[in-house]
Formats: sequence, C-alpha cells, structure tokens
Amino acid sequence: MNQFLISSKRLIEAHGESMVYSVVTEGEYDVETGQTINTETAYTVKMYKKHINATQYNYPNLVGRTSAMFYLVNTDIAFVPSVNDKITVNSETFVINSIVEHRAQHELALYRIIAIKG
Repeated sequence: MNQFLISSKRLIEAHGESMVYSVVTEGEYDVETGQTINTETAYTVKMYKKHINATQYNYPNLVGRTSAMFYLVNTDIAFVPSVNDKITVNSETFVINSIVEHRAQHELALYRIIAIKG
C-alpha cells in the first residue's frame, strides 16, 4: 500500500474537518430564458483548510482576495475535483481556482486545492 497515501489520510483525519464539496455541472443554455442553469451535487468530505497569505511573489492573482488552500486525500471520494466547483466550510463558500495533484508511487494520493471566497 502507498505509505504517502496512508500518511496523508491519517493526518487529514486527525487535523481536518468535515466540509461540503459541491460539484458544479454546467447546464445548457436555455434560449427562452437566456440563462445557463448549473446543477450542484454536494458531498461531505474531510479536508484540511490552510489560510493563504497572498503577496505579489506568491499567488499574485489572489492579492486582496480572501483565499484558502484545501488538502483533500484521494480515498473514498465519488468525484474528481474541478475548477469552479465549490467548498463550503463554517458557512463560508469558496470557489475553486486551481488544483494540483500530488502523486506517490504512481498513484494519485492528494489534491491541493486553491479556492477564493465568493
């Protein structure tokens, strides 16, 4: 078994918290209403949230915005994280801006998700 995956899962279980991850599926354009209606599917998962201190050197596109980094272990999840999905924690909603996959021993073990409040 992948030791990095086991370690990541153990640490996030110990230090993370339950959050709602909403997978946003883009709908089709409705000509009659002139709108595109997206659907959201919510999953409760355990993740670790870390505040981002954005500067002009690290994360320059996030300067002046409330943002956070979330760690999600790739075990027992029924979705693949995607840009524009949403994460809700403590009544705050964050929209995913970017995702970095971390692999160990040829296996996807951990997602590092950057999200912006709003």
